[in-house]
Amino acid sequence: MSAELDYKDFVHTAPGTLAGRYLRTFWQPVYCSHELPPGRAVPIRIMDEDFTLYRGGERGTPHLVGFRCPHRGTQLSLGWVEGDCIRCFYHGWKYDGSGQCIEQPAEPKPFANKIRIPSYPVQEHIGLIFAYLGEGEPPPFTRYPKLADPDIVLDVVRWNRICNYFNNIDNSLDNAHVRFVHKRHRETARDQIVKGDPRITVEETDWGIKRNVSYPNGAEVVAFFGMPNINYVNGQVVDSDIKRADVILFKVPVDDENHIHFEVRAIPLKGDYARRWLEGRRQKRTMEASSRAELVKAVLSGKLQLSDIDPNRTDYVIIEDEIAQTGQGKIADRRREHLGLSDAGVILLRKIWERELQALAEGQPLKQWTYRQDMIPVYPNL
Repeated sequence: MSAELDYKDFVHTAPGTLAGRYLRTFWQPVYCSHELPPGRAVPIRIMDEDFTLYRGGERGTPHLVGFRCPHRGTQLSLGWVEGDCIRCFYHGWKYDGSGQCIEQPAEPKPFANKIRIPSYPVQEHIGLIFAYLGEGEPPPFTRYPKLADPDIVLDVVRWNRICNYFNNIDNSLDNAHVRFVHKRHRETARDQIVKGDPRITVEETDWGIKRNVSYPNGAEVVAFFGMPNINYVNGQVVDSDIKRADVILFKVPVDDENHIHFEVRAIPLKGDYARRWLEGRRQKRTMEASSRAELVKAVLSGKLQLSDIDPNRTDYVIIEDEIAQTGQGKIADRRREHLGLSDAGVILLRKIWERELQALAEGQPLKQWTYRQDMIPVYPNL
């Protein structure tokens, strides 16, 4: 494969790949805060690498370390969290949050000071646990003040998706699909304001791509995409109580054929009602999660139609997207595409990615992307 084609390989993200190296230069969300209680350890896989994520039992600080105990190689998440440390299930070797081994039971002459497992910087923000998985010092951590407002209720979601993450990233810059893939939602009375074919213009910004979407009746939507894998939009339909919510989304590879779609939604509810809504939402989502992938596969194989699926599921919009995106192939063959004017955002996104990957491969400076607080999505008032 030529070097030019290598720059267009955005989909493979394992260690050593060009896109994988690029994604690792950014902080990436790896888990939802509410899903990791104090004293809990879980195994996670990000970009074809396995890790152990745990939360300290005293201060509640999250830590990310290597997947296996270097003693005999068992899975470290099977062990016990003790304070801010984790103890291996197999023989009790104990590691602190920096990865340093600090105890070796049954060793008459401990050599713990010589044993260290990998550890990674971690930050917690807007209900997500972020990690820096790259080399050297991490870049400054980006914060989103509007979503961090203590008066805002956040609905934080982790959707496990069954296609390559770049299928979903492309979709972030594609407003034309909404009229068809999400037809059920667009036909409701509250969404008539954005009815019809959109005219899409895009421009590169300090953070990524600004998207201006104009509809036939004069309505306009402004949305922002943050490099390399962040989408910040408004106007997402949540349920009958919540007509619209600000939402920031991160699309993070698990491996080449699976990714995690993180969402943080600013819910316009307050007080006890907000807490009850959020608890009910999470319970319903948990019950639905086990069947989602099978429903998508059944539709793709022709055993079901989308209309056979309950439209009141909390993940119905995700199912619609999953059908469209996995229907391209778990890894889309972009050589066979025929792009048009409505694909302006997709085209610009790929050009930026290709430019940055070429710079990385050649050892040239990468663009330093910067989020500003005035990058707020705009949706027509309903």
